[in-house]
Amino acid sequence: MANILARLHQDSGLYIKDVAEQVNLHHTTVSKMLKGQPCKLKPIYIDKLCDIYRAAADVRANLQTLAAEAELARGWWYDFGDVVSANKLDVYITLEGAATSLTMYQGARIPGLLQTADYARALLSTSPNLTPEEVERHVEMRMRRQAAVLTESKPKLDVILDENVIRRLLDDPRLAEGQIRRILEVSALPNVRIRLVPFGSGIYRGTESGSFIILEFAGASDLRPAPPVAYVDAGAGSALYFESRDQVQRYRRSWADIERSALSDTKTRAYLSKIMKELPR
Repeated sequence: MANILARLHQDSGLYIKDVAEQVNLHHTTVSKMLKGQPCKLKPIYIDKLCDIYRAAADVRANLQTLAAEAELARGWWYDFGDVVSANKLDVYITLEGAATSLTMYQGARIPGLLQTADYARALLSTSPNLTPEEVERHVEMRMRRQAAVLTESKPKLDVILDENVIRRLLDDPRLAEGQIRRILEVSALPNVRIRLVPFGSGIYRGTESGSFIILEFAGASDLRPAPPVAYVDAGAGSALYFESRDQVQRYRRSWADIERSALSDTKTRAYLSKIMKELPR
């Protein structure tokens, strides 16, 4: 189906972003449709695309049949619709699943992709809006998301953490040991690099910029890649997505400045191993 859609799109001469606006979808979702990547491929979207591309009746019929079949094969997050919908995570999860590169700075907490279940549980338990049962549901979803990214889609993952994120763990040695061990395990993956900004760096760019993620996407041979997106968690279930070149470039500059304050990945592993060995037993 993707080959048919890609050919229709190429023949139309339209930009993916313009098509996405007419279908009322994020441009990354349309791009995924054209590349054959997993997405919410509902028949109603196929109808709209066929209208835009002026597809012949037989082509439309074939695409509708394929779309109906694809609707039965849903993404992993459909099983967590209660969690995803409540936290408006569907857009981000779709972007994350399509990304070929995730550049991530975090100065407040361990990123979701690196969290142990115990850390996620402790973090989520601080929310006054979640029952214990809902906390467990969120933890389960977070662990499944990790598997989807780290062992299935496997994007290039480049993470920089402020040392504050690690030191905040040390009040609970058991939690700290498990979480630091997890970071070291993930850092050994060939597509992952994790670095730390030590306290000795003083005040640096990340102190002011706050946490952010830059998501990048590769294009198929006959399609331009979707433009990068800078994602900022604004808290309280809200998020900001920056897509203009100037906005994304601003976060790239912040990243470059933060990198200058970070330890190398080798020194980071040694630093974390030292902290773990010093934990009380």
